[in-house]
Amino acid sequence: MSKSAKSVFIYGVFYAFNGLMLLLVPNVLLNSLGIEHTSEVWIRLAGILLSAIAVYYILAAKYELIVIMKATAFIRFSIIFFFTAFVLLQLVSSSIIIISVIDFFGGLWTFLMLKKEGHFT
Repeated sequence: MSKSAKSVFIYGVFYAFNGLMLLLVPNVLLNSLGIEHTSEVWIRLAGILLSAIAVYYILAAKYELIVIMKATAFIRFSIIFFFTAFVLLQLVSSSIIIISVIDFFGGLWTFLMLKKEGHFT
């Protein structure tokens, strides 16, 4: 497995873990981010979607799907802008920025590995 694929695989596992947390025990994750407790089903649906995205990441890594790995890098770069906007609009606690910083640096990691491997010219 290439270094870029490893970075995507690791994020796939990270997303799978968080997706399962949102599906099975959502308030544990929400409370750690300063987000209010909820009993609504939407958060569990988000967990299913995050778990599905995790499968795509893991498969992209396993099969070295470069075009998908490139897309994951740019998607993870963009998350910080959306989460920052949510904080500025006072829709969520500023602690959610932690996740977007993790995603940003993960996207940077994947991008740099792809570039080093010659997938960006």
